[in-house]
Amino acid sequence: MVRVLHVLGGLGLGGAESRIMDLYRNMDRSQVQFDFLVHMDPREYARAVSDGVDPASYRKPQFFDDEIRSLGGQIYAVPRFRAYNYFAYRRAMHSFFKEHHAFSVVQAHMTSTASIYLPIAAHFREASAKPELSMVTVAHTRNAGVDRGLKGILVRILRRSLPARADFLFACSHLAGDKTFGGAPYTYIPNTIDTARFTYDPSAREIIRDRHNIAPDDIVIGNVARFSPQKNQGFLIRAFAGMRRKDRNIKLLLCGEGALRDECEHLAGELGVYDRVIFAGSQSEIEKYYSAMDIFAFPSIYEGLPGVVVEAQASGCKCLISDTITPDVMILDNAEMYPISEGPESWSRKLNKMVGEMIFADEDSKDAAGQRADESRRDADRMRYAREMEEAGFDVHEQAARVMAFYLDPCADTAPGSSTGE
Repeated sequence: MVRVLHVLGGLGLGGAESRIMDLYRNMDRSQVQFDFLVHMDPREYARAVSDGVDPASYRKPQFFDDEIRSLGGQIYAVPRFRAYNYFAYRRAMHSFFKEHHAFSVVQAHMTSTASIYLPIAAHFREASAKPELSMVTVAHTRNAGVDRGLKGILVRILRRSLPARADFLFACSHLAGDKTFGGAPYTYIPNTIDTARFTYDPSAREIIRDRHNIAPDDIVIGNVARFSPQKNQGFLIRAFAGMRRKDRNIKLLLCGEGALRDECEHLAGELGVYDRVIFAGSQSEIEKYYSAMDIFAFPSIYEGLPGVVVEAQASGCKCLISDTITPDVMILDNAEMYPISEGPESWSRKLNKMVGEMIFADEDSKDAAGQRADESRRDADRMRYAREMEEAGFDVHEQAARVMAFYLDPCADTAPGSSTGE
């Protein structure tokens, strides 16, 4: 068995974490085992070190912890990087890799600080005379942008040297690879999903709509993301508030948690739409929520290749996606890009038009007595998208086999994707 260390910010219900867990579940764990190095509160880390205990025991439990341990994975922790603790962060990484370095692969999904910790991992590989330490390092970018301000400037500086500090460069989209690695060759590995799981389910649609008091004929615009400036939910709430329709009730369904949730709830109240916006929180069975949605709206400012947009397409939602996101995510015919630079008012008009087309198609399917003639036709149409997503190469089972081949022999030219950026 070989062990692969994934370096992440945390193990909550986020996009990168979900994609890695999809691979983990579909990996032959008798051959490849995943471990995780995550980041925790620096003060709690220092307290654990002072008390002489494993720092991971002092971190707050997160969504995937129990499942990882049930699958045989180990969870380790280092302090969260805060710029002012640069030297303490280096010492923590040095201490970790000095003790734990028998990995086949160290895969850095946190590229913001990968240029700090990947060379430390490589140092202990090179300093050892043990033949089993054939570790390789991977910088895996999952975002095409950075936050505004000083934080973004610092991330750009730290990423600049990544091509020289990692053995392999992976990117979830061409845009992410080009922006992160600055023209250096990388391997494009798209985010994949369990397409069968995200097949449209009429019974799930009914369950979720009943749970949130959504009528069968209501039109639901949905979004799945953490509440953060990058994900731009405030923009979406403003666009929703500008929609005016008398022919059908419209609801906005927001799934996720995050620092800006309270601010977004306050905004919905200010705009007078709080009673029509559903803040559903993070959901472990998110596939059921896609079935409850009609339109998936995603006005994110920057992304790598957002897995939630892949999931929404597979579930047959009509998808409206910001034009700042990589074109790689335009996979099926139910996805459309639209500029966010024109503002929420423009998105209001566009969403109104999409709702109108949906209502017209719905009315057109009714018979002379006003009854829906063939509801199953709509359901069958949405179900086909999961099959098409699998045929497009975005199913996790095929991806897991390719990734596992790389993990088993990283130096055998088995990088699990297409080389690009040359």
